[in-house]
Amino acid sequence: MTDTSQALPEVLEDPSITRQPFELSAELAIRVEDLGLQANFDQIRDEGYTIIENIATEEFTARLRETCIQLAQETEGSAKGHSASLLLGRDPIFEEVVLNPKIRALVEVMCGQGALLSQLISSIRPKGAPAIPLHADQNWTPAPFPVHNQLLTMCWTMENYTFAGGCTKVIPKSHLHRRHPDKQEMEHQSGAIPTQCSASSIVCWDGSTWHANYPRDLEGDRVVLHITFSRLALRTVENYDHLDESWLEGKPKELRQMLGREDFLGSTTIARGSADYTKIPNTFAWAKT
Repeated sequence: MTDTSQALPEVLEDPSITRQPFELSAELAIRVEDLGLQANFDQIRDEGYTIIENIATEEFTARLRETCIQLAQETEGSAKGHSASLLLGRDPIFEEVVLNPKIRALVEVMCGQGALLSQLISSIRPKGAPAIPLHADQNWTPAPFPVHNQLLTMCWTMENYTFAGGCTKVIPKSHLHRRHPDKQEMEHQSGAIPTQCSASSIVCWDGSTWHANYPRDLEGDRVVLHITFSRLALRTVENYDHLDESWLEGKPKELRQMLGREDFLGSTTIARGSADYTKIPNTFAWAKT
């Protein structure tokens, strides 16, 4: 890093300091308090999961549900009608989802500043849909998992989330093991509980938390929007390079940040001959929050 010709921007955090898990900046602590989320953060810290109800109006969730169903019809092959992925940019409603103030605060606490949108995908599960195996979402992270959480997963519920309807199951405090479940634990799933809640809620869990879901025994479909963010050091599930500068023009800076356009990773070009060094200070600071 010998190029000194590029002026460095104001650094948002001190790059020499690593914030410990749930050690919030003064600004973030005020935001959490104003949003009424402190009890949720206490729960996800202690139990590994939480449920935030009334994340949006019933009307918004109904519109979101219809959009997910419609876009699932554009999927090809066996997943047609059951899944829709790479959702950001396919309808403006998904910008409202990822910019929701409660989601933004949750992401920053759990994955730090500069967190990246890793996956935005909807699933539609009909009656008879089987359960999935018990797992931790940090499947590409070796054990022991880092003390700092690496991934945050959220499920936006489109209808009442129930045991019979195939809701997510979690094993409270399993995140404290900081490892993947073994075969016996995957089979027995001791201590698992259903995350039952009303529509327009988000069920959230730590990347180390062991979870699965229940088979669906009800008529009709369970429609869920899965939202995953990762720390900026991790590669994302989805690639949003097709959303170019013309798409980002005039949009909130948070969209640029969650797509990795404001950190230096992947910024090397032939023309520049290096990464964008002006973005290094904030990248290093964000990674330690």
